[in-house]
Amino acid sequence: MDLHFWRDLRSQGFPAQGANLESLTDELLVMLGSPDGEVRDGIAYEALATWVSGGRYDAGALGDLGDRMVNNLRQGLGDQDADGIFLRAFSILILGEIIALDAKERLLPPARLHAWTSGAIRYLRLERDERGYVPGHGWAHASAHTADCLWAIAGHPESGAKDLLEILSAVADRILRPGAKVFIHDEDERLAYACLGVLRRPEVTVGDVHTWLSRFERPERGWQAAPAEDDTARTRLNARSFLRSLYFQLLWTRDVPPLGDDLLEAVLRTIRANGTPLYGQ
Repeated sequence: MDLHFWRDLRSQGFPAQGANLESLTDELLVMLGSPDGEVRDGIAYEALATWVSGGRYDAGALGDLGDRMVNNLRQGLGDQDADGIFLRAFSILILGEIIALDAKERLLPPARLHAWTSGAIRYLRLERDERGYVPGHGWAHASAHTADCLWAIAGHPESGAKDLLEILSAVADRILRPGAKVFIHDEDERLAYACLGVLRRPEVTVGDVHTWLSRFERPERGWQAAPAEDDTARTRLNARSFLRSLYFQLLWTRDVPPLGDDLLEAVLRTIRANGTPLYGQ
């Protein structure tokens, strides 16, 4: 890796590379898993995102790139506090860029999108490295990055009701995961934004929303009183943060979902049911 070359290319805004695109992409895909934040985030991700969104890849190359990103999500999955998180967390970001482009250009067969959707949802459910900013290495932020990808999926015209409801279900699984760390790097905001994208789709009914929100009112373990260090208390705090984020995003969005005020009322009712008696007093 010639870091000087890549820094120079970055200073130029990562211009098109023509015949060198394939070989440079292969190099970037190795760099995408680097524990060095500049190499991974400042160069590899930025270059790949620029070339994807700029239409530098034809349909075949774009499909192959997406397949490779999904495959990367399985590498070391289940490990905690290991450097493998960087490849997974940044592969899901690139997958989101590819899906966002395809939503506009419709370059790829729907079957590929559905396979990628399954891979992204599986990843949100199974990733156990919850670190956000890692000192000395920069961002990992897997939950937030996955949320960005799910937001792109929610906006894709080929995403049907089954895909959309699976996104909501997977986000609830992540929020309600026993023993999870408390969100401190806006993970709740990013996950709520992905759900906002889902709730903007007319395929999602008011019954679907009520069924989904009921999970936050009556989780399997209940919201029994617990000391601050208890797993249940952390889970409850994450749920409350998520619900508040979703409420204010629904309140302030300019692109109001079809269910409108019914959604706001349903989320507010769930916040109250979550165990905070001061709301509405």
